[in-house]
Amino acid sequence: MSQIFTTTIASSLVALVEQLGDTRYHGCTVEAWVFSDRASRQAAEASLRAMGVQARIHSAYKPLLHFFLEDVPQDGLLEPIVPSESADSLEAIEITYPVREHADPKRFLLEAYPLAALIRCDNLTFTPGDGEQDHYTVTAHWVSGEVRRFSVFAPNHVHVSACETTYLSPTGWLRVDDRAGNRVHDERFTTDYEKAFASVMTQIQRHDWLAQGPYFEQLKIHVAAPVYDEPIGYGHEVISLKEALHEDLYFSVQEWFKFREGKDLNARNSQPGQIIPLIDAAEGPDYAIEIRLGHHSEGLIRDAEYDAPTLALDTVGAPLPVALVGQALADIPGQIIEVSAYSGRTVRAKYHPGADKAVMISGGQHANETTGVVGALRAATVLAQQAEAHFVISPLENPDGYALHQMLIQDNPHHMHHAARYTALGDDLEYRTGEALYEKTIRHRAVEHSGAGLHLNLHGYPSHEWTRPLSGYVPAGFEMWTIPKGFFLIVRHRDTPEWAEYAERFIHELTLALGHLSDVLALNRAQTALYQQHAGETGFQIINDFPCLISAVTQCDVPLQIITEYPDETIYGEDFIAGHDVQTATVLAAYQIHQRLSQPEH
Repeated sequence: MSQIFTTTIASSLVALVEQLGDTRYHGCTVEAWVFSDRASRQAAEASLRAMGVQARIHSAYKPLLHFFLEDVPQDGLLEPIVPSESADSLEAIEITYPVREHADPKRFLLEAYPLAALIRCDNLTFTPGDGEQDHYTVTAHWVSGEVRRFSVFAPNHVHVSACETTYLSPTGWLRVDDRAGNRVHDERFTTDYEKAFASVMTQIQRHDWLAQGPYFEQLKIHVAAPVYDEPIGYGHEVISLKEALHEDLYFSVQEWFKFREGKDLNARNSQPGQIIPLIDAAEGPDYAIEIRLGHHSEGLIRDAEYDAPTLALDTVGAPLPVALVGQALADIPGQIIEVSAYSGRTVRAKYHPGADKAVMISGGQHANETTGVVGALRAATVLAQQAEAHFVISPLENPDGYALHQMLIQDNPHHMHHAARYTALGDDLEYRTGEALYEKTIRHRAVEHSGAGLHLNLHGYPSHEWTRPLSGYVPAGFEMWTIPKGFFLIVRHRDTPEWAEYAERFIHELTLALGHLSDVLALNRAQTALYQQHAGETGFQIINDFPCLISAVTQCDVPLQIITEYPDETIYGEDFIAGHDVQTATVLAAYQIHQRLSQPEH
């Protein structure tokens, strides 16, 4: 590997303590907002207290959520003033959230997620604010008639990205009141977290890249960050500044190469190479950054050295090792189909001929979505035992992304790792065109062998909130997928009235067939309700308690495609098993419906 950049970013908390430790701040009251975990912020507060400075150091990331997690219990803010009353006498809480220029109208509502699931108050309402306010207003009502209001500052700044996009993003801030209570300082400052991100982006822009992609095999961005993940006590939700930095760096670098090529920033066919942010914990208080160029051959060596024990698929509680995927596929009778991925790894499928109408089953297109890989193998194993079964299975379409995901979860198993989403070329294989199709060829070969009229394409999405805090907070192009909303079904059909009618009938029957999965229905209802509270209108249909999205496509290899979306990124154990249980059940139910219904001829 060749190094192209290395640097260290000094700690913002250490700098704040040094700055505010000056005698002129003694007796002052200080509030600061930084991107640091709670323990580090509390340690800095204690250091300043020992110097005679009363300081409260807040999180610049999700400030309203942190207000309820930290300030409310620490200061007893929602305890009634009248001592005889209990905390349960809270009657209502009203939260007014900012609506700002250069931000989606619902952005600050989304940033409050998952507050609606954490607050112990049945009457909780969120209302958009008027004007360009820079804070949330929390109004608490007690049954006694007592009313208290709190203002929660949300520091943000307007900036222009490397792709010339204007964003409103969270940022650092410092407020100082003197001994008399006069505000003597109230300004933004750039935190270490922001500097680390900007440093990487600056070097990416300055580097002398090739004239056209792929520009590299692997671009490894290693950041040692002095922050630790903090579970918040709801579902799989964790405050993880490391994960957020991974996501923001990955998509920002990817977008910059698209911008350089003159493509839309949401295009999925750019091929810069494999972008790999490696974010781990720093040993000291500072950030350490190193950018290197690497080669796929290093990963291929690791693949060859790896061996895996045999496991029963229905009890697998974590993403399957590559060797186990191969073993399970080998056990399914049928004709082997093989193509090569860009890196040289092999993509394998099995064609199982029969008298039934053929179905194509695939998983691992987006390689960090892992329950579909297991679900595809489990369903194919069941179908192979049926006398007339006719299918082709390709359980792992993106082996390069999957190998990267296997590596990334060794250090951060509970991060979503979207760097592993796409192929080693950096594109989404479904959107690849041209002569060199590599992984995508497996789909064409599958259709050629089987003549499948239905494609069951098993996917997943984050099981906890997905953010890009330094690029406007909401992941651009993926606004619908920022927070979980249950087991989601996407239907894509050939663009004719006949296929539109058929698709509607198919998804109705499929959701009815899955109606016995009571745990899945409960998950759908709970997550969809919370989604509506924090993201507003869903933009999708609810069909028999399943969130669904139906659309027509003008170009398709198979006239009907069912895409499953289970909130599986970062789940393990029983939760992971529940995920591939429903993936398996969906394939088996859809297969039977496909046999029963008559497809349109055109």
